[in-house]
Amino acid sequence: MKNRSDIEIMASILRSATANWEFKTTIMNNAVVSHSQLVRYLAIAVDRKLMEYSEVMGLYRTTEAGLNFLNKYQQILHLLPTKDLPDFVQHERRGDVNESKSERLRDRESGVIIKEEREFNYRKWNK
Repeated sequence: MKNRSDIEIMASILRSATANWEFKTTIMNNAVVSHSQLVRYLAIAVDRKLMEYSEVMGLYRTTEAGLNFLNKYQQILHLLPTKDLPDFVQHERRGDVNESKSERLRDRESGVIIKEEREFNYRKWNK
């Protein structure tokens, strides 16, 4: 998997706490980020009012501003061509991770991905 941008990480963190108040560990697991990333991005999100923190319960929730951020992020994704986007962005666009996995498996079986990988490696080593 390719490294995600700051915006992609923030979107996955915000998405992890849209329905309910969530603990840090739940957000960390759902957003697939490290603890250090989570602490940094949660601080930014709370500071910019994209998420709210309940000191009484120790839980986080996405605010209206955070939901607005997610809506704008989705709109931007729909403007971009899917062909050149990394796999994780295509998953978010389709909304079905299993479909993408089966498509990738089908492509691997047909040799398309393997052929591209071989061509890349050949070009890389024969410069």
